[in-house]
Amino acid sequence: MRQVHIQALASQTAATVNSAAIPAMNLFYCSAQIAATGSAAGTLVIQASNDDLSGEPTLVPTNWSSIATATVSVAGAGAYLIPTITLCYQYVRVSYTNTGAGTIAVTFKALGD
Repeated sequence: MRQVHIQALASQTAATVNSAAIPAMNLFYCSAQIAATGSAAGTLVIQASNDDLSGEPTLVPTNWSSIATATVSVAGAGAYLIPTITLCYQYVRVSYTNTGAGTIAVTFKALGD
């Protein structure tokens, strides 16, 4: 099995921030962990897109939907986890909506072939 380990968001304080699109065609499972410091508060969600870009590396998906079972609320400093979910999408990304004053960083992990 191939492992994918990505620092999806590094040291962010923005109100809302999205990671880059992660190609998910050959990925089966993923999870995400957020490390929060200070007075962090907000919501982390994994989003998916089935936009068919026909392998064009310069194109970016535009239609994103939140995966209902892949969300976690952040309330203060600490580590928060979105447990393993099954993937069947063209692309995924993580999206964080910040409502606090802290800083967050997100690590994305996936398994595939």
